[in-house]
Amino acid sequence: MIVRAVQELYKRGVGSGRMDLGRWIGCFAVLWRWVMSVEFYYEPYPELEPPEPKRRRGWWVLVVGLVIVAMLGSGIGGVFWFVSLREEPETAVSVPSVAVNRIAFINPNGQLVTMSPDGSNQRVLTDLNLRFQFPAWSPNGRSLAVIGSQAGGGGIFLISDEDEAEPEAIYNSTSQAPFYLYWSPDGRYLSFLVNHPGGIGLRLIQMDDTERNSRLISLGVPFYWDWTPDSQQLLIHTGFAGEAARLTFIEPGGEVSGVNIAPPGFFQAPDISPDGRFLAYAEERSPGVSALVVEDTATDSFFTQQHLGLIALGWSPVDNRLAFISNEENTDSFWGPMRLLDAETDRLTLLTAETVVAFFWSPDGRYLAYISVPGKDNGINARRSGRLTKLAAQPNPHEFSLSVVDTYTGDVNLLARFTPTNSFLHQFLPFFDQYALSHHLWSPHSDALVLPMLQNGVEQVVVVSVNGEPPHILTEGDMPFWSWR
Repeated sequence: MIVRAVQELYKRGVGSGRMDLGRWIGCFAVLWRWVMSVEFYYEPYPELEPPEPKRRRGWWVLVVGLVIVAMLGSGIGGVFWFVSLREEPETAVSVPSVAVNRIAFINPNGQLVTMSPDGSNQRVLTDLNLRFQFPAWSPNGRSLAVIGSQAGGGGIFLISDEDEAEPEAIYNSTSQAPFYLYWSPDGRYLSFLVNHPGGIGLRLIQMDDTERNSRLISLGVPFYWDWTPDSQQLLIHTGFAGEAARLTFIEPGGEVSGVNIAPPGFFQAPDISPDGRFLAYAEERSPGVSALVVEDTATDSFFTQQHLGLIALGWSPVDNRLAFISNEENTDSFWGPMRLLDAETDRLTLLTAETVVAFFWSPDGRYLAYISVPGKDNGINARRSGRLTKLAAQPNPHEFSLSVVDTYTGDVNLLARFTPTNSFLHQFLPFFDQYALSHHLWSPHSDALVLPMLQNGVEQVVVVSVNGEPPHILTEGDMPFWSWR
């Protein structure tokens, strides 16, 4: 009898090749009929009173019935859990279970392409009558936001990194074209800058909103910001320095959290430590005098150091160490030696005396890749009131050095000498401190960087390993950025 019941279960369930809800119920119905038709008994020991068969059978039926009910409940629950899981909409904060490790770039036709780190498995994600620029990976690596431009204006497109994916236009304007994108850490918001009659506008799209309407939340010239680690606020710096400048927190809805943190000094992008404890910015102490300030929000204490020229700064992604560069003279440039401050101990270390023009932390916080050039400022640094679009027409006579310093040992290695593409030279490097918050040159494994280089006048996407291997040309293209994961 038991064998027949098991055979029937197999035929109705597993043996059919699928187990939907109806088959689950059918299987348990067979098992229940078998339980009700079987007499349960055992041979009693001689010295014991013989049990009452009816009571014994009822007890067994009750136990087996409870087991079946539990199994049926778990089976049905599992089915409904599986169905609900499949039907649950994907949220902006979902995280993939495996690493993405892909590179996005713009091909010579102005279209968005992604590929594996060795140049294989290329996917052309757009094929529109637009020229795309500066693709920004979402934090989970599943999709990208990218700017598309034409003579009549520009827009922002969202597209999944998948074969046959279709770009979705989430913003479009003929008068307020976008030029910079920055995802919130949780992927819930896409913030971006647009040209605006009142200066530069900061707009925001809530990505988990089905309408995905953008809203203007602030204005300023120039405009820099960093998201708090929990994506609840933005620390903005607008107006450079002086009475019209602002350095304050705002909410995603545009509400200002309070008055100025401090009178802004001579710097660009503010930065918040990965644990949210420390703020880094520059404060104007008196007319023409600026100082680096590292504010400990947990203790209300401050580290300050006066600097010349401008200062550019950036936190390690894993701990409370701040790298910064500043000029040795009182100019409008931040080119200069690179130093490292341990905010926990106030220990300050000179990492290199070279003229550093930009630096980028590795994801594991061990290395600082930096770009340097001998000599003084040659005119590509960011102007206090300049805009990205007005710098692109300058010539490109420069050869730069790419080096990496081990922040734990102090060892420095020269990785390559290269000539950057015009967009990298004139649009990315002058604002590297802002782009370092939103776009990644480092691989997720901290073992290589991707850069756009000019080779015999041709724009190339090049991967440079930190282990000393020669740079590897992947393909023709520009504006390459590595996925965060």
